Amino acid sequence: MLRITIRAPINPTEEPARVRAAIEKLFPGATIRQENDEMIAQAPHLERLRELIRSTRIPDSARGAMLANLDDAGSRTTFLLGKQAATAGRAHFGPLRSPLGDLEVELAGAEGEAEREIYRIAPDTTVPEEWAEVPHRMRPDSHTQV
Repeated sequence: MLRITIRAPINPTEEPARVRAAIEKLFPGATIRQENDEMIAQAPHLERLRELIRSTRIPDSARGAMLANLDDAGSRTTFLLGKQAATAGRAHFGPLRSPLGDLEVELAGAEGEAEREIYRIAPDTTVPEEWAEVPHRMRPDSHTQV
């Protein structure tokens, strides 16, 4: 089962409720707790992020950001989302490192699970539709490019 963990710093100038709201806008249904100067959330799914990626037509760049730190087994990755954009209900992928901090999202699961989820929420637009949600290394060679 894929575990989705979100971490967000709470700066001295920020209200914790606003940081919580930013997380909830991208990850509805997340269980959120505050630990000192950080919000930590466990999300049940990535459906809202999937909707945002598709509606703003950024699947290739979003997928690239999510795959950038993917481990060799395809089971774990981390990526950044802009906290300010999240406050407005938008998904903005990093590397960001903004002054207010970013939402750090970690996907962790069984072998290949994180990679498959990335392709599900951000399909590859450079291949035929039937292969768009299949990770590149799991495709037959004849379906790697259009």
